Amino acid sequence: MFLAAVRKKFIKELTIVGVVLTAFVVAVYHCFIPERYFIWFPLIPIFFYLVGLFYIGLFSFYYRLGTDKLVTCYLLCKVLKFMASAIVMFMYACFIGHEIVAFMITFIFFFFAFLIFETRFFLKFETRLKNRKNKQ
Repeated sequence: MFLAAVRKKFIKELTIVGVVLTAFVVAVYHCFIPERYFIWFPLIPIFFYLVGLFYIGLFSFYYRLGTDKLVTCYLLCKVLKFMASAIVMFMYACFIGHEIVAFMITFIFFFFAFLIFETRFFLKFETRLKNRKNKQ
């Protein structure tokens, strides 16, 4: 029950963060630098949303294995996210090549924004988990 509530809350917050960040970046592009907008922009928030769903799925799997494995899961997810992001940026630069600098800056902005969101969420989760264990 506890895990289901955490998953639901994570997905809800992930969706809200994704929509707000996307709206913010679109507004910045259209109001201040419309000539730098690139057609592939919508794939960036979709990429990070899908990575977030993978993240919570893997986290749920590791939680079932035991709470002592959660730090390993957290680090594994960060490494996988970094590697996948590097591959996406490299592939964009090699195969598409349109507005590479704008793509890279936008991608890195989303990377760090979602990194902060995920870190904050799972730090709060760890605190709740520790408090829950102390009450038992």
